[in-house]
Amino acid sequence: MSLLESLRGALTSLKANKLRAGLTMLGIIIGIAAVITVVTIGLGGKAAVMQELEKTGVNLFIIHPKSNGQSNTSEGTKLTWQDTDSLKRALPQVKSLIPASSDYGTLEVNQKSTSAIVVGTTPEFAEARRREVAIGRFFSEDEMASNRRVVVIDEKMADILFGAGNPLGQQVMIHHVPCRVIGVLAKDESTFAQFDPMAQQSSFSYMPWGTWSDIFGTRRVDQLEGTTFDKGDLEAATTTAKRILNQRHGTTDGYEIFNVQQLVEAADKITKILTSIISLVAAISLFVGGIGIMNIMLVSVTERTREIGLRKAVGAKERDILMQFLLEATVVSLIGGLIGIALGSVSAVLIANFLKWPPLLSSWAILTAVTFSIAVGVFFGYYPARKAAKLEPMAALRYE
Repeated sequence: MSLLESLRGALTSLKANKLRAGLTMLGIIIGIAAVITVVTIGLGGKAAVMQELEKTGVNLFIIHPKSNGQSNTSEGTKLTWQDTDSLKRALPQVKSLIPASSDYGTLEVNQKSTSAIVVGTTPEFAEARRREVAIGRFFSEDEMASNRRVVVIDEKMADILFGAGNPLGQQVMIHHVPCRVIGVLAKDESTFAQFDPMAQQSSFSYMPWGTWSDIFGTRRVDQLEGTTFDKGDLEAATTTAKRILNQRHGTTDGYEIFNVQQLVEAADKITKILTSIISLVAAISLFVGGIGIMNIMLVSVTERTREIGLRKAVGAKERDILMQFLLEATVVSLIGGLIGIALGSVSAVLIANFLKWPPLLSSWAILTAVTFSIAVGVFFGYYPARKAAKLEPMAALRYE
């Protein structure tokens, strides 16, 4: 008997028992659909995280002294403005390096006041952090060089102090020092802000570092924020920066460096763990589905014992019987797999749209699902098919 004839016979047999065939496929359908859904959502989640990280910049890094265990830093590791110049000269792969200092301050306007984090930094801050200016502008190099008393506030502070009014050009008192508002930053949508409780709860204002230093009476630098020209340079740049700072300050390991790639790696690790766990559950479902195929095929062999005996009596060989029953199991598994792929793809797209993630269907996951479906059919269908092929014709014909 040819392969085509065996396949036709297998399909005819499945048509005659549609309900049983459908129930047999159910475990395969659920397992494959789960695998496709999980992999697609995992890839979409990773892409969504990457999109969020792009808002901050995947080539951003932050250097700050290590804490001595008392919520402050030792004298020997405190950063200085000169550290910025030294690192800029030593690191050609660094696009920008920005000193930043911050402290809590009180801002007052027309008897309204609010407490906020006041940040002293440089004009490159907005570009490095990819912060958008809602109205007005960020301060300039000239204003930085001349220590102008200008300030850029965020939308939260603008709403508290000015309500629906226009804050541009207005004067605010910061520690009793008058400063002119020149811009309002849009809400920070970066990954840093999403995972930083302080960023969620506090208002922020930004001014030239020299102006900040005069108002708060300190020359300290809390951290250095930098960006590289290429994210591939991030690890080399941060390693070198750490070594140079330790040399300059006579320390061994006095500094910590955070970069966005660490968030990428953490998100990737979490995604892989979750995908693996749920895929394992789906694999168990496929295994159960395979056992279901074996059981149904054994029942089918028992029901068709006389048919098998008759076919062997008229000349059918063992391999013909083996091929027919093996094809029946494979077809059941393959059809179930294809239905599972369709169901999983639709489910993944719907869930991704609900979560507002990009639905990234994986071609390798689909190919693996199809291959696995065929493998399940062959593996779990072989024993029943072999049992059918080994039946003795006379014994099979006498079976009631």
